[in-house]
Amino acid sequence: MRTRPLVLGTGIVAVLAASGLGASAATAAGAPTDTRTSITVDCAVGEGSNDNHMLLPDDVLTITLLNCEDWEVYDTNGFDSMTTSYAGVTNTDYFIVPSDTPTLVITVDTANMNGGEADIEMYNAIDDDYIDIDIVEAAPATVPTGSLLSTTRITMPVEIDTFSFALDMVDGPDNDELLGGDADCELEVGYHPYRTLPITITAEGEFTFRVIDVTPVDEDVQWGQPYFPSQDFFLAVYENFDASNPEAGLVTCTDDRNEDDIFVINGGTTYLSDDQTPEFISTLEPGDYTLVLTTYRTSSSTEWAAGQFSPWSGVSENTWEPQPMTALFELWGPADSLIVGGDTEEPEPELADTGANDLLGAIGLGALVVALIGGGILAARRQRA
Repeated sequence: MRTRPLVLGTGIVAVLAASGLGASAATAAGAPTDTRTSITVDCAVGEGSNDNHMLLPDDVLTITLLNCEDWEVYDTNGFDSMTTSYAGVTNTDYFIVPSDTPTLVITVDTANMNGGEADIEMYNAIDDDYIDIDIVEAAPATVPTGSLLSTTRITMPVEIDTFSFALDMVDGPDNDELLGGDADCELEVGYHPYRTLPITITAEGEFTFRVIDVTPVDEDVQWGQPYFPSQDFFLAVYENFDASNPEAGLVTCTDDRNEDDIFVINGGTTYLSDDQTPEFISTLEPGDYTLVLTTYRTSSSTEWAAGQFSPWSGVSENTWEPQPMTALFELWGPADSLIVGGDTEEPEPELADTGANDLLGAIGLGALVVALIGGGILAARRQRA
């Protein structure tokens, strides 16, 4: 099967190491120790819930193949500039993983990139199995107007409250409805875990709200990662938020962004995210507001604690290992125009992030940076047919 190539970003090199080790220690298709620049492909497991992997410019990606003897591996565009070396064979876009498990090296001349995207296809003719590794080079996100006012890591705990939305539509023909009738505010009907963050705007202007990172690692960011509902946030701003009436007092909301496969540098650390991470712009007047962070998909408090969605959810078959999940949130706007949570404390250092992104650094780009908040943003990964 041949489709597209291993097309990586500027200065990107991909290395494939074939290993004849026994069963993988992977918890999904990848290994628990996988990172942005090193992933494991276990042919005995397959590709899991998604096949995407995001790199930064100048990254070097190492792919370790486990249990892949006799699998065919294709560079699906056949780049003339790519060199594959194994057992004396060079400059080929195809090889079969041999039983003696040699190391296979592929390099890509970035002068011949094809839109910053790549596709490694693997095929087992005996069992008619496929594994796909879609690789994309992340682009720098558009810098919002104004100043970075706040950077906050927010947590969604296992035990959490929910609000209900359009429960009378659960048996309807469509699982989605528009919160407040806003075309950008599509939500699954049902229950939504949430956290709130009070903010005070002190000057009128245009404000950008965006999430730049989630944990656990997004399956769209790192190949082979398990599914978690931290991969499709819903973000809203209210004049007054009433969990018993979530359509009242709504200013604006969304669960997506217009840009896909981006990176943001904050406090010297680089974060990766896709278009299912929310970002929106809202013009606000001085006053008190509430930021609400919740899930696009429906899950009651009991279901959330059990790692399940509501039975009428469009992804009700998906489950996850219950654990705290986080989102790193930025707010941009006119300088010195924001108070978060009613105080202006200096931030505590963040803990290390052990996934696709680099270690979290001290965050201090804004005129105001707040302490870590024990509230939460979270969302469920939207997987539409």
